[in-house]
Amino acid sequence: MSEFEVVGTAGNGIEAISQIKRLSPDCAVLDLVMPGASGLEVLLEARRWSPKTKIAVVTGSPSAKTLRRLIGAGADGLFLKSGSVEELCQGLRDIVAGRTVVGAGVRRYIEEGAANDSLTHRETEVLQCIARGLSNNGIAEHLGISAKTVDNHRTNLMRKLEVHSTATLLVRAMRDGLIEP
Repeated sequence: MSEFEVVGTAGNGIEAISQIKRLSPDCAVLDLVMPGASGLEVLLEARRWSPKTKIAVVTGSPSAKTLRRLIGAGADGLFLKSGSVEELCQGLRDIVAGRTVVGAGVRRYIEEGAANDSLTHRETEVLQCIARGLSNNGIAEHLGISAKTVDNHRTNLMRKLEVHSTATLLVRAMRDGLIEP
């Protein structure tokens, strides 16, 4: 006999909210990215309709910012899809026992993302402009600063995010939730 009993499944976030509301399970395991409603949205609604249900979120595309938002919203557990089945199962046991569990891989993403917290407002603006494909001159014109200042911000962004090309800067910024895909 399995120690876990599946009482319901859902194909999207809206169904997940409905199932949690109707079934009030001990624990719900959610994907972060679902059609209809994200794992974060389901978490918030589940808290409203079934406050005793523990919520574990599993993701394959984490950003430190999103992971911190999930923790702030009261997720009981966070796991990477690339983590082991054993880690997830033990984590679910711990969650049902009343503990909050942050998987090892998730902790690494959050720690790496702490460096992103040191970005200035202007560096974030420059990063957004880079993501839109603007040149240094285009960014300078858009933000009302010199092209040399833009270049300095770009250099600082690359240093802080520990990358060496614009392409890697954009990939890292998307992964860390600094820009939207």
